[in-house]
Amino acid sequence: MGRLTDDMGQLRRNIDNTRENRLAQQNARISSVGAQIADFASTRARNGLQDANARATFVADNANDVSRLLNTFHHHHQMMGRQGREERAAFVNDVSKKTLGLLNDFHAAHKSMAKHSAKERAHFVATNKKSVGAFINEAAQDRAGAHAVFFGTTKKKVAFLV
Repeated sequence: MGRLTDDMGQLRRNIDNTRENRLAQQNARISSVGAQIADFASTRARNGLQDANARATFVADNANDVSRLLNTFHHHHQMMGRQGREERAAFVNDVSKKTLGLLNDFHAAHKSMAKHSAKERAHFVATNKKSVGAFINEAAQDRAGAHAVFFGTTKKKVAFLV
């Protein structure tokens, strides 16, 4: 029985050693997993904070960019509107000046033409006054002669009939 007892003792020591090794390994794994979980949680919290800060910065930068773009657009829109109004006013003034110039030229030409036409009419009337007067006198004489001939012929015909 000595040997059996020694073997049983040896077996018991092996079992106890194996159990202690297993428990030590299990404790080491538990400790390692706990450390990994703690490290993961710490890293996740740190990354989450960095991501939150990055998102906040991104949103703030976008808001600033949009605000700047709106201000720039508004400024350019006002400049273009002012420039457009000034250009339209200059165009209207230019057209008004040109139209006034054309009207003045037209009125001057019309006045000059009216004077010239009045002179030509006066000259025409003066030139043709004598011709018309002579024509009227000649026509009156022809008419008087024609009346005398007509009445003389008619008188003879009436006398012939009576």
